[in-house]
Amino acid sequence: MSVSGEFNCFGLCLRLSDFAPFVALFVVVSIALLAASMMLKRPKQRLMTFVSAQILSLLAVVATFYLMKCDEMLTIYIYLGYVIISTVLIFGVLRYYDRILIRRLDAKPAGSIMEWMQDFVDGLVTARVYYFDSAIPRAFAAGRSIFVSIGLLEMLDDNELKAVLAHEAWHIRQNTQTPYLKQLALMTFSSSSESELEYRADRFASEIAGSAALTSARNKVDKVFI
Repeated sequence: MSVSGEFNCFGLCLRLSDFAPFVALFVVVSIALLAASMMLKRPKQRLMTFVSAQILSLLAVVATFYLMKCDEMLTIYIYLGYVIISTVLIFGVLRYYDRILIRRLDAKPAGSIMEWMQDFVDGLVTARVYYFDSAIPRAFAAGRSIFVSIGLLEMLDDNELKAVLAHEAWHIRQNTQTPYLKQLALMTFSSSSESELEYRADRFASEIAGSAALTSARNKVDKVFI
Protein backbone atom coordinates (compact mmCIF):
# COMPACT_ATOMS: atom_id res chain seq x y z
CA MET A 1 0.00 0.00 0.00
CA SER A 2 1.34 3.47 -0.92
CA VAL A 3 1.72 6.24 1.62
CA SER A 4 -1.23 8.13 0.14
CA GLY A 5 -3.26 4.91 0.26
CA GLU A 6 -2.40 4.48 3.93
CA PHE A 7 -3.61 8.01 4.72
CA ASN A 8 -6.85 7.26 2.89
CA CYS A 9 -7.13 4.11 5.00
CA PHE A 10 -6.69 6.17 8.18
CA GLY A 11 -9.50 8.49 7.13
CA LEU A 12 -11.81 5.65 6.14
CA CYS A 13 -11.28 3.70 9.37
CA LEU A 14 -11.88 6.78 11.47
CA ARG A 15 -15.08 7.66 9.64
CA LEU A 16 -16.44 4.13 10.08
CA SER A 17 -15.52 3.85 13.77
CA ASP A 18 -17.92 4.64 16.59
CA PHE A 19 -14.97 5.99 18.57
CA ALA A 20 -14.00 8.61 15.99
CA PRO A 21 -15.72 11.41 18.01
CA PHE A 22 -13.40 10.63 20.94
CA VAL A 23 -10.34 11.01 18.71
CA ALA A 24 -11.73 14.32 17.45
CA LEU A 25 -12.37 15.40 21.05
CA PHE A 26 -8.75 14.63 21.99
CA VAL A 27 -7.54 16.75 19.08
CA VAL A 28 -9.87 19.70 19.79
CA VAL A 29 -9.08 19.79 23.52
CA SER A 30 -5.37 19.46 22.76
CA ILE A 31 -5.49 22.48 20.45
CA ALA A 32 -7.45 24.45 23.06
CA LEU A 33 -4.87 23.63 25.76
CA LEU A 34 -2.04 24.56 23.41
CA ALA A 35 -3.65 27.96 22.80
CA ALA A 36 -4.21 28.42 26.54
CA SER A 37 -0.55 27.63 27.29
CA MET A 38 0.50 30.52 25.07
CA MET A 39 -1.65 32.96 27.04
CA LEU A 40 -0.67 31.91 30.56
CA LYS A 41 1.98 34.03 32.28
CA ARG A 42 3.31 31.73 34.98
CA PRO A 43 5.99 29.39 33.55
CA LYS A 44 4.93 26.39 35.65
CA GLN A 45 1.27 26.68 34.65
CA ARG A 46 2.25 27.26 31.01
CA LEU A 47 4.45 24.18 31.01
CA MET A 48 1.86 21.93 32.66
CA THR A 49 -0.86 23.09 30.26
CA PHE A 50 1.40 22.48 27.28
CA VAL A 51 2.31 19.00 28.56
CA SER A 52 -1.40 18.23 28.99
CA ALA A 53 -1.94 19.21 25.35
CA GLN A 54 0.88 16.86 24.31
CA ILE A 55 -0.58 13.98 26.32
CA LEU A 56 -3.96 14.40 24.65
CA SER A 57 -2.25 14.52 21.24
CA LEU A 58 -0.50 11.26 22.07
CA LEU A 59 -3.81 9.71 23.13
CA ALA A 60 -5.27 10.75 19.78
CA VAL A 61 -2.39 9.04 17.96
CA VAL A 62 -2.68 5.85 20.03
CA ALA A 63 -6.47 5.77 19.60
CA THR A 64 -6.12 6.21 15.85
CA PHE A 65 -3.69 3.30 15.58
CA TYR A 66 -5.97 1.17 17.76
CA LEU A 67 -8.94 1.82 15.50
CA MET A 68 -7.11 0.88 12.30
CA LYS A 69 -8.55 -2.08 10.44
CA CYS A 70 -5.82 -2.13 7.77
CA ASP A 71 -3.07 -4.74 8.23
CA GLU A 72 0.66 -4.33 7.56
CA MET A 73 0.62 -0.53 7.52
CA LEU A 74 4.12 0.86 7.01
CA THR A 75 3.37 4.15 8.82
CA ILE A 76 2.51 2.30 12.04
CA TYR A 77 5.74 0.30 11.95
CA ILE A 78 7.78 3.42 11.20
CA TYR A 79 6.20 5.26 14.14
CA LEU A 80 6.74 2.34 16.54
CA GLY A 81 10.38 2.06 15.43
CA TYR A 82 10.80 5.80 15.91
CA VAL A 83 9.38 5.56 19.45
CA ILE A 84 11.61 2.62 20.39
CA ILE A 85 14.81 4.24 19.07
CA SER A 86 14.09 7.61 20.70
CA THR A 87 13.28 5.90 24.02
CA VAL A 88 16.59 4.02 24.00
CA LEU A 89 18.51 7.22 23.21
CA ILE A 90 16.82 9.40 25.84
CA PHE A 91 16.55 6.94 28.73
CA GLY A 92 19.73 5.05 27.93
CA VAL A 93 22.48 6.94 26.13
CA LEU A 94 21.61 10.55 27.02
CA ARG A 95 21.06 9.86 30.73
CA TYR A 96 24.67 8.67 31.03
CA TYR A 97 26.13 10.99 28.40
CA ASP A 98 28.17 12.87 31.02
CA ARG A 99 30.51 9.88 31.37
CA ILE A 100 31.26 10.09 27.66
CA LEU A 101 31.77 13.86 27.86
CA ILE A 102 34.25 13.59 30.73
CA ARG A 103 36.51 11.46 28.53
CA ARG A 104 35.83 13.36 25.33
CA LEU A 105 36.54 16.80 26.84
CA ASP A 106 39.28 15.48 29.13
CA ALA A 107 37.35 17.24 31.89
CA LYS A 108 38.83 17.59 35.37
CA PRO A 109 37.11 18.13 38.76
CA ALA A 110 36.56 21.87 39.21
CA GLY A 111 37.29 21.57 42.91
CA SER A 112 40.96 21.04 42.07
CA ILE A 113 41.30 24.66 40.90
CA MET A 114 38.34 26.40 42.59
CA GLU A 115 37.31 24.43 45.66
CA TRP A 116 34.29 26.58 46.49
CA MET A 117 32.52 25.61 43.24
CA GLN A 118 31.98 21.99 44.26
CA ASP A 119 31.01 23.02 47.79
CA PHE A 120 28.47 25.48 46.38
CA VAL A 121 26.86 22.89 44.09
CA ASP A 122 26.82 20.30 46.89
CA GLY A 123 24.45 22.61 48.75
CA LEU A 124 22.02 22.60 45.81
CA VAL A 125 22.11 19.17 44.23
CA THR A 126 24.05 15.91 44.11
CA ALA A 127 26.33 16.51 41.14
CA ARG A 128 29.98 16.79 40.21
CA VAL A 129 31.43 19.97 38.67
CA TYR A 130 34.05 19.64 35.94
CA TYR A 131 36.07 22.14 33.94
CA PHE A 132 37.42 21.62 30.44
CA ASP A 133 39.95 23.42 28.26
CA SER A 134 38.11 25.77 25.92
CA ALA A 135 38.36 29.52 25.43
CA ILE A 136 34.68 29.68 24.49
CA PRO A 137 32.57 30.59 27.57
CA ARG A 138 30.25 27.61 28.03
CA ALA A 139 28.39 25.86 30.82
CA PHE A 140 25.97 22.93 30.56
CA ALA A 141 24.59 20.02 32.54
CA ALA A 142 24.56 16.39 31.48
CA GLY A 143 23.55 13.39 33.56
CA ARG A 144 24.71 14.13 37.10
CA SER A 145 27.52 16.49 36.06
CA ILE A 146 27.99 20.19 35.40
CA PHE A 147 30.62 21.28 32.88
CA VAL A 148 32.19 24.76 32.69
CA SER A 149 34.89 25.92 30.30
CA ILE A 150 38.12 27.68 31.22
CA GLY A 151 36.92 30.62 29.13
CA LEU A 152 33.86 30.99 31.35
CA LEU A 153 35.90 30.73 34.55
CA GLU A 154 38.20 33.50 33.35
CA MET A 155 35.35 35.76 32.23
CA LEU A 156 33.00 35.67 35.24
CA ASP A 157 33.48 36.67 38.86
CA ASP A 158 32.48 34.38 41.74
CA ASN A 159 28.92 35.71 42.09
CA GLU A 160 28.29 35.38 38.36
CA LEU A 161 29.67 31.84 38.41
CA LYS A 162 27.33 30.99 41.29
CA ALA A 163 24.39 32.16 39.16
CA VAL A 164 25.52 29.96 36.27
CA LEU A 165 26.10 26.95 38.52
CA ALA A 166 22.69 27.41 40.17
CA HIS A 167 21.06 27.52 36.72
CA GLU A 168 22.69 24.23 35.72
CA ALA A 169 21.99 22.69 39.14
CA TRP A 170 18.27 23.32 38.57
CA HIS A 171 18.44 21.36 35.32
CA ILE A 172 20.04 18.42 37.12
CA ARG A 173 17.32 18.60 39.78
CA GLN A 174 14.80 18.16 36.98
CA ASN A 175 16.65 15.31 35.29
CA THR A 176 14.06 12.85 36.58
CA GLN A 177 11.28 14.55 34.59
CA THR A 178 13.17 16.12 31.67
CA PRO A 179 13.66 12.81 29.79
CA TYR A 180 9.91 12.19 29.96
CA LEU A 181 9.19 15.68 28.61
CA LYS A 182 11.64 15.17 25.74
CA GLN A 183 10.24 11.75 24.93
CA LEU A 184 6.67 13.08 24.99
CA ALA A 185 7.68 15.90 22.64
CA LEU A 186 9.26 13.42 20.21
CA MET A 187 6.24 11.11 20.26
CA THR A 188 3.86 13.99 19.51
CA PHE A 189 6.24 15.77 17.06
CA SER A 190 6.10 18.95 19.11
CA SER A 191 8.26 21.24 21.22
CA SER A 192 9.87 20.11 24.47
CA SER A 193 9.17 23.50 26.09
CA GLU A 194 12.86 24.35 26.42
CA SER A 195 12.11 28.07 26.81
CA GLU A 196 9.89 27.44 29.85
CA LEU A 197 12.50 25.17 31.42
CA GLU A 198 15.24 27.75 30.84
CA TYR A 199 13.08 30.47 32.36
CA ARG A 200 12.43 28.39 35.47
CA ALA A 201 16.15 27.62 35.76
CA ASP A 202 16.88 31.36 35.56
CA ARG A 203 14.35 32.08 38.30
CA PHE A 204 16.01 29.51 40.53
CA ALA A 205 19.45 30.98 39.80
CA SER A 206 18.15 34.46 40.65
CA GLU A 207 16.82 33.22 43.99
CA ILE A 208 20.16 31.61 44.85
CA ALA A 209 22.71 34.07 43.50
CA GLY A 210 20.66 37.20 42.83
CA SER A 211 19.17 38.54 39.61
CA ALA A 212 21.99 41.08 39.21
CA ALA A 213 24.64 38.34 39.10
CA LEU A 214 22.62 36.29 36.60
CA THR A 215 21.98 39.28 34.33
CA SER A 216 25.65 40.32 34.49
CA ALA A 217 26.79 36.79 33.60
CA ARG A 218 24.41 36.61 30.65
CA ASN A 219 25.47 40.01 29.35
CA LYS A 220 29.15 39.08 29.45
CA VAL A 221 28.57 35.78 27.65
CA ASP A 222 26.20 37.31 25.08
CA LYS A 223 28.81 39.90 24.07
CA VAL A 224 31.13 37.08 22.98
CA PHE A 225 28.56 35.68 20.54
CA ILE A 226 27.32 38.98 19.08
